[in-house]
Amino acid sequence: MPPQPHLDHIVLLVSHATLESLPSRLIESFHLAPGGTHSDGLTTNKLILLQDGVYLELIAFVADIDPEKRRSHRWGTQPENTVIDWALTLASAEEFGAVQRRVEAARSATGIVYTDPVAGGRVREGDGVRLEWEISSAVYDDGGDGHEAPGKVEVGRLPFWCLDRTPRAWRVPYREGEGLTRHPSGVTGVAGVTVVVPAGERERLSEVYTPVFGDGSEGLWGVDVPSSEAGGRRKVKLVGTENAEQLGVRLALKGERAGSVELIPGLVVEIEE
Repeated sequence: MPPQPHLDHIVLLVSHATLESLPSRLIESFHLAPGGTHSDGLTTNKLILLQDGVYLELIAFVADIDPEKRRSHRWGTQPENTVIDWALTLASAEEFGAVQRRVEAARSATGIVYTDPVAGGRVREGDGVRLEWEISSAVYDDGGDGHEAPGKVEVGRLPFWCLDRTPRAWRVPYREGEGLTRHPSGVTGVAGVTVVVPAGERERLSEVYTPVFGDGSEGLWGVDVPSSEAGGRRKVKLVGTENAEQLGVRLALKGERAGSVELIPGLVVEIEE
């Protein structure tokens, strides 16, 4: 059986000022877990851990960052106060080679491959534990067959991979008591991710989604979550549009009651029961 990916985390970009002084509405709705500064020294984060093992990453570029360094970062030109990216993981980093090969097999139709993993990490706030992982993202590979010149696929249109080299439980301590995951909002997990892309790109990108997630139907796939007790697969939906203002990643949460919650200023997310 091919390696089955798990939904790992969702990335929300905020300003450094917002991260340092989170809105009262967010603090009233969620418990925040400490994050830390990443090894490149450019970004810092805080986490919202969920009962299904997925987490929401509130990330910000450090104060007074050099503008050129920010622009060169994967997320450097993304708008703040939005969902900008999403990540998958695997039970072991060694399984990733099989995923790469499946995506590579479709390259003649897509022009897209996943990079070899690159080392990353951060020091955990509070106890100084060193966390280590590897990252892989989707890129265009011209391959001489008429596709785009080599370069990164637009952020968020395909998931990136976060593959742990230290135990995932160190990075995502969602099992360490209910204090971090039993949120006042009643949110228990992620219900699904919808990715809105240019209409002309939808068919090609779907040819990458299928080798990553397995067979789907009409732009809809299923993905597992890290917690085996959470029950049920989550929805991954790929939608095409002609309206550039609608492009991006949309998040839906799962909770004890239906409703909505403002995660960060201006970003309201629906909660499904």
